[in-house]
Amino acid sequence: MFAGCASNLERYEDGIIYLRIENTEKRFPSSHERALQYAHDWVRFNEELKDAKGFVVTMFKTTFTGCAVPGVDFVDNLDMIKQLVQLVKSSRNEKKELITIYSGMFAVGDVTP
Repeated sequence: MFAGCASNLERYEDGIIYLRIENTEKRFPSSHERALQYAHDWVRFNEELKDAKGFVVTMFKTTFTGCAVPGVDFVDNLDMIKQLVQLVKSSRNEKKELITIYSGMFAVGDVTP
């Protein structure tokens, strides 16, 4: 989410992982390479997915994927916090634009821990 791209595992069925990626496209353009990278990352960092054989990635364009507010004194920054809360609320109602759907199979030995 920090690079304007967020992924969620929607399901894992018959050895296929199904991911939803929301991308602002500000830093990383949506591509098959990006979809494959996220699929690899999900398999690499989740033991439950270690036997995955392939992936289906649905990519959507969005304007906001989240934020982090490190070390902020909330009392002194109430206006900023209110703006962030409003941004999060408005992004929930935003209609996401479907970019494309990518799919593929992992090559033998392609995904390593």
